[in-house]
Amino acid sequence: MIQNELSILLFLIVLIAGIFYLSNVQLRPFKFVFQIIPPLLFCYFLPSILVELEVIDVSNTDLNNSLSKVLLPFCIFYFTLGLPIKKLKTLGNRFLIVFLAGSLGVIIGGPISLWSSHLIFPESFDSTSYKGMSTIAGSWIGGTANQMALNTIFSPTTNEFAKAVTVDVFFGELWLTILLFLIPFQHQINRLMKSNITLESDFLDLNEPKEEKLFSFNHLIYILGLGFFMSQLSIFLGSYFHQLILNYLANSPILEFLNKSFWTFLISTVLGLSLGLTKMSKSYDMGGDVVSSVFLYLIIASIGLKISLGHLFSTPILLFTGFIWISIHGLAIFAAGKFTKSPYHYMAIASQANVGGIASASVISTAISPKLTPFGVILALLGYAIGTYGGYISAILMKLISANY
Repeated sequence: MIQNELSILLFLIVLIAGIFYLSNVQLRPFKFVFQIIPPLLFCYFLPSILVELEVIDVSNTDLNNSLSKVLLPFCIFYFTLGLPIKKLKTLGNRFLIVFLAGSLGVIIGGPISLWSSHLIFPESFDSTSYKGMSTIAGSWIGGTANQMALNTIFSPTTNEFAKAVTVDVFFGELWLTILLFLIPFQHQINRLMKSNITLESDFLDLNEPKEEKLFSFNHLIYILGLGFFMSQLSIFLGSYFHQLILNYLANSPILEFLNKSFWTFLISTVLGLSLGLTKMSKSYDMGGDVVSSVFLYLIIASIGLKISLGHLFSTPILLFTGFIWISIHGLAIFAAGKFTKSPYHYMAIASQANVGGIASASVISTAISPKLTPFGVILALLGYAIGTYGGYISAILMKLISANY
């Protein structure tokens, strides 16, 4: 049995490596399985299965708490460091308006879907249901790093978080499938939107993202040193600001939201955006994004150690909530597209930059035209920058609605 914290950490690294190796095997059975179940879900639920089979003993450790405290600020810093702020203007106002409308759809979709679901199924929701749903909001505006941040801030139970992950992945993949299905009909949609922009008229003054990262010892140690320094600085300043606010707002209910984790992630975001305007931004392209992604999957797998699969589908009504929520996001995207007379590829890429993150935004961009891939990457990075705080606002609105449940 694997039971001490270091042994569990090393085992999770091996497990994640195995999952991603198999996901890239070209044999038909593996391709079929991973088309249906993305690697992300395996990273969540395989550790849970191994705990239930008593392969792993977590009774004397809290690995997730240990990793989240240090590695999450690291990830948030690098994902925001990579946002090329100076190139945002290259996207044009229409692209940004549609993207922000999609984010707004997620923010208001959370409380609306929670209210609607409670109205029809009151026994399935209580005053704490918003905590798990807040993580969906973070994921659908930004990405998994934002989801992890909101999980740390609001601390839903592990079972509620597992349900939220299921809704997030299920509807995220379903929405991507719908957008891919509509690509052959984009010319008809563009006529409906009265768009005067075509793929050929877009001028892309952007660099294609590199497929491979060429690490060297100097690059890797610099990435780790800078990231952990910024992580520790964020934690220190987060504690300082939390104590400062505590002194001025003692016993105020607002302190539930302005906790230490909130300040830590806010500071790591600000540091990332600020240093992204300097030459330090190169560390993102040197491999900071890859290292951050590895750390993020370790956090995901460590959460899986705490999930009880027996309770995972105890509230299937949450799927109804997810359907309403993603529908509101879709309506917001297409309404903004109609208002701005944007073409379909603007709406599809902006939507996936919200709901799917870098990977899905790249998939939909490439499916329409490989030249659009930089647009998807930049918008997805913008989602990482605002995802935690958009999800935070949505959570506050959901808490206000569910206060009397």
